[in-house]
Amino acid sequence: VLFNLKRQTIKRGKSESACLVIEQIQFERCNGPLKEEDVVFTSGRNAERNEMATSLLKMYRSAILGCLSRTASRHSGIGNREATFHFTAGNLRVKCSEDPLFRTRLALPPDYENVADFMCETYYKHEPVVINIGLGGTEAPPIWRSMMLEQVSAGYSIIAENRDNCIIGAALNCVIGRNESKKLCKLSRCCDDGPIRDIIEFFAYVMDAPKIWQRFPVGNVVFEQSSIAVDSDYRKLGIAKRLVQESWHLARDCGYRSFRLDCNNR
Repeated sequence: VLFNLKRQTIKRGKSESACLVIEQIQFERCNGPLKEEDVVFTSGRNAERNEMATSLLKMYRSAILGCLSRTASRHSGIGNREATFHFTAGNLRVKCSEDPLFRTRLALPPDYENVADFMCETYYKHEPVVINIGLGGTEAPPIWRSMMLEQVSAGYSIIAENRDNCIIGAALNCVIGRNESKKLCKLSRCCDDGPIRDIIEFFAYVMDAPKIWQRFPVGNVVFEQSSIAVDSDYRKLGIAKRLVQESWHLARDCGYRSFRLDCNNR
């Protein structure tokens, strides 16, 4: 919020008094609740900082903060719409985009190939284990793409799309059984000795390490979120959180008693 102030001299008989008049107020965009530190006041170089100016600024500051906070709070949250506010000294109007920034839905068979390509480009190149083993930024090998395609083909994956219907996020979900870690070990033996084989064997170890089958009454199968990724241009918008929530709701609605998600970082 910018307050552009100009100095105006008012004559009352023989005396003159200086006051500050608000010339223009502009606010470009607000994507969330307005914070006090987001408001910046600027005044003319020669503006007198007298008690009248201080009182005036406080009055407008309180009014604008109150209006913005109430309005912006209605557009906050996951997948919030962009809110564009235009303020003038005389009026206030709010414009909101008709379309949300993104939408989530279940990945369908026509999406499977595109989702696998997205995960190879976005997930593989930035996956912490892949980076730590020295393969960060390299192209995903065919066996990795086969793993991504198998996961999305299970029919439980959730994707996020932007306004142009392009995939900007994906959560690959599948149902695993007690022998899933053994399947990964068997798959790793199909690879030549090297980093990719080590990564798959590590994933098998991580899958078996919590001993969830022995520790929890989960039955014979578990709903697992195998991998999740968001395009770098769309991060910090709540997309990943939405994908996890939608996946959890899907697992609950399908009657699974356990939802598993392994977390790691760099």
